[in-house]
Amino acid sequence: MIPLSAREKEIAILIAKGYKDSEISNELYISRRRVGEIIASIKMKTRVTSRVKIGILVYHLGWLDINEIYKEA
Repeated sequence: MIPLSAREKEIAILIAKGYKDSEISNELYISRRRVGEIIASIKMKTRVTSRVKIGILVYHLGWLDINEIYKEA
């Protein structure tokens, strides 16, 4: 796996939290198009094919704990 940039990691974590592209865009003050470009880059670097697999990867790498999701709900 090619290492992700800080921005890619940030977006991967938001995907794992269940954020939609428009929500990521609003949260990070970037365009929805840019979000899509970054997600495509994440998929290419990690060789995953879906958002669900990005979320699984985030948990596997220890970037997000399931308890953090429950705190936000």
